[in-house]
Amino acid sequence: MQAEGGNWRSFRVSRRVRESETVVSLHLVPADGGPLAPFEAGQFLTFRLEAGEGRPVPRNYSISSDPADRTHYRISVRREPDGFGSGVMHNLMPEGSVVAASGPKGRFTPDRASGRAVLLLAGGIGITPLLSMAHALAREGTRPVWLIHACENGAVMPFVRELLELEKRSAAFRRIAVLAAPTGADRAAGQHQHEGLVTRALLRSVLPLDDYDAYLCGPGAFMQAMFDALLQLGIRQERIAYEFFGPARTLAPAQAPPAAAATDGPATTSLDSGASGHDPAQGSAVTFTVSGRSAVWDGAQASLLDFAEAQGLSPAFSCRNGICNTCLCSIEGEVRYVEEPLEMPQKGQALLCCSVPDGPVRLRL
Repeated sequence: MQAEGGNWRSFRVSRRVRESETVVSLHLVPADGGPLAPFEAGQFLTFRLEAGEGRPVPRNYSISSDPADRTHYRISVRREPDGFGSGVMHNLMPEGSVVAASGPKGRFTPDRASGRAVLLLAGGIGITPLLSMAHALAREGTRPVWLIHACENGAVMPFVRELLELEKRSAAFRRIAVLAAPTGADRAAGQHQHEGLVTRALLRSVLPLDDYDAYLCGPGAFMQAMFDALLQLGIRQERIAYEFFGPARTLAPAQAPPAAAATDGPATTSLDSGASGHDPAQGSAVTFTVSGRSAVWDGAQASLLDFAEAQGLSPAFSCRNGICNTCLCSIEGEVRYVEEPLEMPQKGQALLCCSVPDGPVRLRL
């Protein structure tokens, strides 16, 4: 299964599809001819892209395909004028080319134990993980699924035909397209339902009264606006999960400014996440040497990063998946990794986003 060593595997681009003026999809199959690893809707792949400087550059892209389709992974990439990763994917990945990737990975996935209606809110290319969720949830057909997709105009809106066909196949699924600045051609095509921005008033007018699980993905301003609107509509904060494409941040109600940090790929937060099961480190002291704080590890958080944030600290972070090294921290003591990082840190350092204490630890925070 692993042609590249470690967690890396080689994939061949079997097909390229132009989804809009700015988005291209790459269909990926294992170069070794073996089976695909299964993935959950909402997960992503990490790619090792050659930068021409001797050191590969990691980039994350969500899997946009249906998890039930085991013939290939599909990633869908928007062209960014100055984006290294999008430049490689658009210009240097013809059909037949080979690229190294690891995964699937990520925690931005639907809560399968919930029976609540689902609201998927996508801004632009943020549709990619939510499209995979839409396929999976519509197939289940056990609860209503609403997808609201906001774009500038029809020329840059991807997956229109695919979503219209999904809506025809599933009585549980409903798509609502919102264009900020539709053209005359868009109005003539009649494939969008609303014009302008997605607002609280729009959400209130189109969504039935229900108890929702909400999943958000898109640009930062869109995400914050949707987060605030959902809270104002009475959706509980712990039922809102989100993933950023761009600067990673922790969303907070409008009256509390969110903390931001730079990132290269999907940065995921599921607000009701937590650790479960037996934790041998429970009761161990976690000391933050710079801030002078100390707390007892109780196993309620999924990682040391989550634990530090729960103590009111704001460590630097980006991917929250052990890829970017933004949360690398000096440490005294031992940790164990609940998710294997892309590169294992040197002794005396730890990646906070994917590790938990294995006894008392002291962190330089």
